[in-house]
Amino acid sequence: MRTTPRPTWGIVGVLSTAALALTGSAAAASPGEEPCRISVGTAVIRHTPSKTAPKAGVGRLDQKCRFHGYSRDVNWAHITMKGSGVDGWVDRHSVSTAKEELAPSGP
Repeated sequence: MRTTPRPTWGIVGVLSTAALALTGSAAAASPGEEPCRISVGTAVIRHTPSKTAPKAGVGRLDQKCRFHGYSRDVNWAHITMKGSGVDGWVDRHSVSTAKEELAPSGP
């Protein structure tokens, strides 16, 4: 007897499908992402969470970004700069994710 193979979804497929059904869009922010901004004059963005890692770019005061999470030691924040799309790691004290602190710091 021949049987038709059934698709196997796995937990990731099921959760992704459920998330799409709830949001109605594939363009929704990934879980754990939130808006952020650079909170220091200049933040060096590095390819990996290390002071000796090559530079990926630079973020300037009040530039907006997307926060993806922290390194295991919570010393580095993984971000993507809005506009330029530069993705990398900055010192955790260089970004602000708190909603009340996302407003520009200037006058």
